[in-house]
Amino acid sequence: MSSTDPMLMKAVAVHKAGRIAEAKQIYERILKRRPEDPDALNFLGMLEYQRGEKRRSRALLEKSVCSAPGNAHAWLNLGNVRMAAGDTDEAAAAYERATGLAPDLWQAWLNRGICLRRLSRFEEAIDCLKKAVNLKPKDDVIYERLGRILYRAGRLEELKSLYRDWVAFNPDNPTARHMLAAATGEAPPARASDEYVRRTFDTHADTFDENLSDLHYRAPQLLAAALERCWRPARDAGLPDVLDAGVGTGLSGPLLRDRAGRLVGVDLSGAMVEKARQRGLYDELVVAELCEFMRGRPGSFDVVLSADTLVYFGALEEVLAAAHTCLRPGCLLLFSVERWATDDPEARYCMQVHGRYAHSATYVRSALAASGFRLAELGEEVLRSEIGVDVGGLVAAAIR
Repeated sequence: MSSTDPMLMKAVAVHKAGRIAEAKQIYERILKRRPEDPDALNFLGMLEYQRGEKRRSRALLEKSVCSAPGNAHAWLNLGNVRMAAGDTDEAAAAYERATGLAPDLWQAWLNRGICLRRLSRFEEAIDCLKKAVNLKPKDDVIYERLGRILYRAGRLEELKSLYRDWVAFNPDNPTARHMLAAATGEAPPARASDEYVRRTFDTHADTFDENLSDLHYRAPQLLAAALERCWRPARDAGLPDVLDAGVGTGLSGPLLRDRAGRLVGVDLSGAMVEKARQRGLYDELVVAELCEFMRGRPGSFDVVLSADTLVYFGALEEVLAAAHTCLRPGCLLLFSVERWATDDPEARYCMQVHGRYAHSATYVRSALAASGFRLAELGEEVLRSEIGVDVGGLVAAAIR
C-alpha cells in the first residue's frame, strides 16, 4: 500500500478484522473524494470479490491498474479474479505484469505457473514454479504443484531432487515424505500414512469428482457390475447390508443405493465424507481409519465394496483381515487395485511415482486366501486414464 491516508489505513485494518460492511463504506467514501485512488480501488475490488460481487470486483481492479500500472499486487489480484472467472489468457497476462514489476513476489510466480499449466504451456509453468519455490522454499503448495507437472512431463530426476528439497525444508510434512519415497523408491512404507491420506483428500475434496471425470474413472461402475454378477443372497433374504469402504465423495452411492438394504460409508477424510453426506444416499457415514472401523463392526455386513481405496495400501493382509472380520459368513468382498504387470512370481506390490501402490495378481490371490477368502473373480480392467495412458487394474470379488 503506497498511501499513508489515515482513512485508507483504517479501512484496511477494519477489512482485515472481518468487518466487511464497515470497510466497504470507508472505501466508498474515499473513492467519492478520489475516484482514481489506486489503493482504494484495489482493496475494494478484493472486498467485493469476497462478497461475491465478481463483476464489480474485476472492474475495480482493472481501474486500479490503469490508475497505477506499477502496482504489482493489484496486477496479482486482477490475475486471480480473471483466473477464477475462467479468463485464463487474460489472467496469464496480469500475472506476467506482476512478476515483471516485482520479481520477488512469490505468490505471483506461483499463480502464474498454475495459470500457464492450465494453458498447457508446461515449460513456462515449470520455470515459474521453480522461481516460486526458490523464493518461498517452505511453501507446501508450490512443491505439490511443481511435482505434479514434473511427473506429467516425465522429468523424474528433477522430481526426485524437488522432493528431497521438500523433505529437507519440511521434514514433518507427511505428503513430502510419502512423495519422496514414491519418486525414489527409497524405504517405501507398507501403506500410506493416515496423515498423508487425510491431508491429500481433505485438500482435494472440492475438485475430486471433476478431476476423476476428466480421467474417465470407472472403478465404481466395474465394482457395481461385479456385485450384480457375484452376489448370491440366501432364499427370501432382503437386500444386503453394504459397506462402501473408502467412500470418498460417495461416487459409488448412486450405483449402490438401490442394491443395498442398509448403505454405510467410511472414510479417513472428513472433507470427503461431508461431500458424500450431501448426496443424501447413505444411511450412515463415518470418519474413521478403515481397518479400525471394520474390526469394530464384526459380522455387520453382507457386502464390503472398496473402489480404489486399497491403492493406498501396499501390504494387503491387514485390510483384508479387517474386511473378513466385518463380513458375515458366505458374504462378499469387492475391491479394485492398480495392476503391477510383472513376471516375477515373488512380486507382491510396488509404490508408484504418483504415490499409489500397484499389486501383482499373484499376490492378490495369495493375500485373499491367507485372509480366509475364496476368490470368485479376478479380472483385468482399465480403471482410469492418466497422462493420456490407460491405468490397468484388478477387480476382485471374493467370498468370506
